[in-house]
Amino acid sequence: MANNKKVVKEQKKYQNLQNRYEEMNNYLLDLIEDHRCAEEDLRYLNDFIHYKELDEEFHYFREHAHEDENSELPFPYLIL
Repeated sequence: MANNKKVVKEQKKYQNLQNRYEEMNNYLLDLIEDHRCAEEDLRYLNDFIHYKELDEEFHYFREHAHEDENSELPFPYLIL
């Protein structure tokens, strides 16, 4: 009888670990997909900047931009 309780307890632990693993796996798969989409967007943005011949302006903005501290928006954004 004691062995059965021990086996059931171990099975519950294993099931709990299995559930956590599946949650983590799904989370990581979502992160991988988000990263892939971000890389694709970055490629398009870089190519667009080059297509519009805005490379110098982009580099200037990148070097001199700072976050707007007086923003009324709920998120920060970069300004010159």
